[in-house]
Formats: sequence, structure tokens, C-alpha cells
Amino acid sequence: MKIGAFGEVMLRLTPPEYFLLEQTDQLRMAFTGTGVNLLSNLDRFGQTTQLMTKLPDNRLGEAAAANLRKLGIALNYTGFSGDHLGSYFAELGYGARPTQVTYQNRRNSAFSLSQAADYSLEEFVTEMDLIHICGISLSLTETTAETAQKLAEIAHTAGKAVCFDFNFRPSLNDAPGQREIMKERYLAILPYADIVFGTVRDLVELLDYDTKPTDKTSETLLIQRFIKEYQLTWFVGTERQYDGQQHHLRGKLYTAEVFITSESYPLQILDRIGAGDAYAAGILLGFAEDWSLEYTVKFATANAVLAHTIAGDVPLTTKKTVEHFLTAPHVDLLR
Repeated sequence: MKIGAFGEVMLRLTPPEYFLLEQTDQLRMAFTGTGVNLLSNLDRFGQTTQLMTKLPDNRLGEAAAANLRKLGIALNYTGFSGDHLGSYFAELGYGARPTQVTYQNRRNSAFSLSQAADYSLEEFVTEMDLIHICGISLSLTETTAETAQKLAEIAHTAGKAVCFDFNFRPSLNDAPGQREIMKERYLAILPYADIVFGTVRDLVELLDYDTKPTDKTSETLLIQRFIKEYQLTWFVGTERQYDGQQHHLRGKLYTAEVFITSESYPLQILDRIGAGDAYAAGILLGFAEDWSLEYTVKFATANAVLAHTIAGDVPLTTKKTVEHFLTAPHVDLLR
């Protein structure tokens, strides 16, 4: 399947050895972003991928493009303009100390300043079988929100599958009145979606669906009401749990009729950034290859569990590594 994504590319800057920024004069550089993580993982799974975005027209943009190509992502619909790339510092947590992410310059990046007219939207849709749109594009600028909306409409009209990831970030939407603007943008794009990644909290806190459900049955009924309202194929997410000693992850997939969940897997966390994108990649692989709902959720959750053990945002897993984990999880040495 040919899978395209619209979203920003970011520069990740990470101190070595779990250091804080105050402790280091070195930073490890990587190019990342929801679309980058998702597409690179899908490429490793054997799918054909394209990223539609804008990179700065300078050496930084050239370096970003070179790194994306190494990850297997085609850039036929990636352009170059402006001077800036959104960036963030990732101070990796350890033990009781959580990972700290500090964003820089996102609203002035080449991507954030781009407009729908800068892209060949119709041609992009024609070439792809599935289009992934990250909800962060609705939060960055008015023009990225307009482009995402137009892309979703064109893809839906063309009969292409549209995957929309809520990915709502309160830190990007803390201005007075911004929440209502974001609600309107989400409500506008949802009618064009087929697969939605999100949580019940998105429905309650952003879209004002009832009060938060108090049990699994009422949660399922609320999500299935949402699915029927927007005629979705799947609503997908994960559930993180912590029992005081161990973090666990469980995958969830809803249709209008059924609710599928994976077993709960314990997590060993080296770097959790990008693990949600690994889960999304597993789900889209199951969709692309027409797997059963049960195996799709199982594979996607296992992929996300493995992503927690890999340094960096990009999930460098393959079908073989995920299938090995599912069939022989206690084997810790391969020769």
C-alpha cells in the first residue's frame, strides 16, 4: 500500500547519557516528527511511503532531507522554503525523574508558514492509497490547519482512506479562546476521517462529549457513539497503567460493533518518545494487509512495547523483530 503523511519535521536535540541540559556541552541531533516516525516504520514493514511537508531552504533543510531519505521516506512532495525548522530538547528521564521535552520555534518553521497553495494536494492524493494527518497541524498555524482540512476533503472525495490522529497538545493551545477554535477545527476535519487515533479524554475534554465515563462499558458506548456519528471504520488508542512499580501498555481498537483489546504488556523504558507512532504504524500495517482486528492490535501493541526500548523517536523495528517478541518474548540473545 502507498501511504502518505502530512506533517512537520522537527529537529530533536538530546543530551547524552541521561544528562540534563545544565550538565552537558554536547547534544545528539536527529530529525523526527509524527509523520517521519510513522512512515519510516511503515517503510521497514514493506510499505511505500511519501511525506508532504516543507523544510528550510538551507543546509539544515538539506541535512533533514538526507536523513529522511536514509529512513526510506520518499520526498517527492517535500518542498524547501524559509529559514527555520521546529526543534525540541529531549532530556531523557531516569527512575522517578520523567523525560522533559522543551519545544523551540515551531510556529515560525518552514512547515508552519507553508500554505495549501505550496503543495500539489490533488496529485499527492492520486498517488496514495491512505493519507495520514496529524492533529498537531491543526494547532500550529491557521495555514497548516487549512491545508490539513483541504487535504482531508480531497482524499475523502477521491475515495482514499484518511487516518487522523488527534494528538492534541495543550501546550500549543493555551491562549484565551484557543480551545474553542481547536474544537471547531477538529469537528470540521472528522467527517472526512476513516481511522481516528485518540482517547476518550479527547472526546470529553476537547469535543465536550458528556462527562468522563466511570467504567469500561460506558467508555466503550461513548466511543462507539462517536464512531457512528462520524461513520468511522476504526477508533484506536492505547491505555497506560502504573501499579506503583511497573508501567504497562495495552492496545485498544473500536468499531461500531466490537471492542478489541490486547493483553497488558510490562514496559522497560529506555526512550518513550515516538512509541505512540510505533503503535499507529502497527495499526496501519494491519489495515494495509487486511489482518484480523485481534492480530492488528496485538502486533501494534508489541511494536510500541519494543519502541520503548529503542533510543530516539524513530521505531527501528521490523516485522521479524515484532513477531519474535510475540512468539518468544523471553529470549534475550539471538545468534
